[in-house]
Amino acid sequence: MLLSVFDLRNRIPVAKPQTKEPAGERRTISRDEILARFQDRALVILNVMPKETYAAAHILGSINLPVADIELKARQLISNFNQEIAVYCAGPT
Repeated sequence: MLLSVFDLRNRIPVAKPQTKEPAGERRTISRDEILARFQDRALVILNVMPKETYAAAHILGSINLPVADIELKARQLISNFNQEIAVYCAGPT
């Protein structure tokens, strides 16, 4: 699965889940579009910050999956890998 990190202060890169072939070029969408797609359940928003940071502030409805836990818990927490998945953290990385 290809995860793409975005920063909510700027434009948001997203990528579709990776198949057996590498994902193509990333693209960016506006905050309004990402929120609309999230509300329509066409998009999963994944917060990769530590649990403590997530508890302090996060996007309502996002799934918390700290980077250290991705390999172990992704399949438990994300029910549909055919959906687009937007991943965010606290910084520009």
